[in-house]
Amino acid sequence: MKTDLEIFTPFAKKNKFAERLDGSNCIIYTRVSSKEQENGFSLETQKRVIEEASEKMKLTVLAYFGGTFESAANDERDEFNRMLKFARRSKEKISYIMVYSVDRFSRSGANAIYIASELLKENIKIYAVTQPSDTGTIAGKFQQNIHFLFSEYDNDLRREKCTAGIKEMLLNGYWPTKAPLGYDQKTRKKRENLSMEQRQIITVNETGQLIRKAFYWKAEQNLSNVEILQRLKNSGLNISKQKLSETLSNPFYCGIMTHNILNGQVVEGRHEKLISKELFLAANNIKNRFVKSKHAKDFANVPLKNFLKCDACGSSFVGYMVKKKNIWYYKCNKQGCKCNRNAGKLNDLFKEQLKDYSIDARFTAPVMDEFLRYYESESRENETRLNELKSRLKDIANKLDLLDERFALNEIDREMYVKFSTKFKREKMELNTEIGNLSVGNSNLLKRVERYCNLLSNPALLWETSGYMGKLELQYLMFPAGMLFVRENNTYRTPEINPVVVLLSQMAKGLEGKNKADNCNFIQLSASVPPSTPNINEILDDTRAYARIWDLYGHLIKESQNSLTEGKSIKKN
Repeated sequence: MKTDLEIFTPFAKKNKFAERLDGSNCIIYTRVSSKEQENGFSLETQKRVIEEASEKMKLTVLAYFGGTFESAANDERDEFNRMLKFARRSKEKISYIMVYSVDRFSRSGANAIYIASELLKENIKIYAVTQPSDTGTIAGKFQQNIHFLFSEYDNDLRREKCTAGIKEMLLNGYWPTKAPLGYDQKTRKKRENLSMEQRQIITVNETGQLIRKAFYWKAEQNLSNVEILQRLKNSGLNISKQKLSETLSNPFYCGIMTHNILNGQVVEGRHEKLISKELFLAANNIKNRFVKSKHAKDFANVPLKNFLKCDACGSSFVGYMVKKKNIWYYKCNKQGCKCNRNAGKLNDLFKEQLKDYSIDARFTAPVMDEFLRYYESESRENETRLNELKSRLKDIANKLDLLDERFALNEIDREMYVKFSTKFKREKMELNTEIGNLSVGNSNLLKRVERYCNLLSNPALLWETSGYMGKLELQYLMFPAGMLFVRENNTYRTPEINPVVVLLSQMAKGLEGKNKADNCNFIQLSASVPPSTPNINEILDDTRAYARIWDLYGHLIKESQNSLTEGKSIKKN
């Protein structure tokens, strides 16, 4: 017969981790911090010793982790975190994480103690085969924590010695770590018969040539990062917005080295420079007080210089003045090309080109309505594509999880794991990039389109009455890649036109001959639209890219109107 207390046994609370207390399942984690360390302290040695200890303790090894080079100075390690994730979520309960020594698990001291404590709450013990201690007891736990702290202390001593060497290297003009994007780096092992110049060679590669263009686009054409990213992508370099911002603000490219070890100090590097200091400062909107530049108004009569290129040889046009005649000319910069033209005539020809994209004020409202209808139509297609991409992204995430699990269970080898994980991660990155491009907001879309229409109401007059910088910005806004001059028939050729300008002007042309209130079905005007008309996402990207200069154009429009009101004459050739 049950006693009075035994009757209440079914209501007693149980330790949900009790089944792990005497469990026999374990996982093995091995690592080395560098290739040099592998020679004297190999991964195979660690694995063999741990397996022997596991066999003596009659433990069942469920999975292997590590087996690679990872620093234990912090706990942001791929294999380390994958191992912890498996230990906590495994269907078969894990009782031990087997390591060769405590410092193989972590050298982060207090953080390692915290991780070990959290694992212990789930009845997962860290067992170092060369430093055995029963962490189920207070004394054993204290002993293991002491080992963790000594590992951190030893790591700090090494870091202090290494930091002193790195600082000395930086002060002598040599870069101590991997060179940034755009550089190839060859570092030979230290030998007595080699100087530092011979041991470290950092040179610009093909990617660096594209990055050089990005600096020019930023400094000289004043393009936004979105526009630069698109141009780089078209050239074969696909990087993130954050990476581009870091690149454009890194003085390493102009020969200046900065490092947190230098604590705010900058030094002149000995590596190959990608750009000049002046170009770097210009790209970051910093005026070099030691450089005196010619005032922009000197070139107000030749605003097409550099923007205009020769169709025959591809060289840029420069501007110069014949002082005896007091007349400005454009000239192809390539020696022997002999393409000279009167600046006034080419300027007038450019104004005629701008008129081709003007929008009659009568059609502003219907053009805006048609553009918004077109946007909504394209947006519905984008939404379908977006859902499809998100579904594929979820599928790839599941494949990565399954791949991790199979590798942990030793069902596939490391070579196969690296091959497919790299493939899936690349696909994941590409999908995220495409999703980011499609996920473009339409905030203030009506206001943006209205400003574009105002800009195109009379672009030729706006360009003529603007100052030198205003002319440049309007030129590159409408024709981002500049223009080509064809000398045979004295005409311009436009390699690239702002897609928003193309759409709006084509919509306006479609309304010509119709009543003011009539709408024009742009989708049905495919014959009048260039075959290279971009999709709505490219249009919105361009819209965002030029948003920062719309306010300036508003100012220029007012300036133009004021100049006419005040009776200022506009030069007409």
